[in-house]
Amino acid sequence: MIFREAQALAPAASPEERPGQGPSSPPTSDEPQLQSLVRRLQEGDTTAFEHLYELTRVDAARTLRHLVGNRVDVEDLLQEVYLRLLTAVKGFRGESRFRTFFYRVCSNVALSHLRWKRRRPEDSVAEPPEQESPDEDPERAASRRQAARLVEAALEKLKPKKRIVFVYYELCGMSPDEIAETVGSSPNTVRSRLHHARLEFNEAMQRLLATRRPGGPHGAP
Repeated sequence: MIFREAQALAPAASPEERPGQGPSSPPTSDEPQLQSLVRRLQEGDTTAFEHLYELTRVDAARTLRHLVGNRVDVEDLLQEVYLRLLTAVKGFRGESRFRTFFYRVCSNVALSHLRWKRRRPEDSVAEPPEQESPDEDPERAASRRQAARLVEAALEKLKPKKRIVFVYYELCGMSPDEIAETVGSSPNTVRSRLHHARLEFNEAMQRLLATRRPGGPHGAP
């Protein structure tokens, strides 16, 4: 799959930007700890929220980065996620994994932002300065940046709901059933969106790759 080929070019991404490893990637070993922190928070222990933030922030930042496609927006959106979470967590009853509940908050924040950004496309082109590891090989760093730009450019072609489903499956490793619970749709709807999102993403990647070949989309002269 083109998506995985592009990922392979970016092994040196930072922890907040590193893509998942497919359907087995979401962290699950910390679920009991997260559930315990939620119960403490519901009982009025405000220090539990700080620990909850520490455990989930990197995952939230990485997820939002791929959902909205602009690092400039992530810090503001992170604040929004945790402000909403502070209120929403009161209604968490433990009937699903906390991570699923958490991703629902992230998707709601991201969806609102993506809809807003589509109305103001001029705000979607800003790029932050590149951050490189001082020990990273320059050629490898350039390949990583190019791969990241290709993935983000292809993701930009997807409509918000398709993009969220695609990112949650491909990058967060969530199952269609989990995604359905997260976004409030049926598993069949999620599978349909995922199918079309994959086709559209691969088509977008093919076009993007073609324009970067010598001679443009028609090949070398």
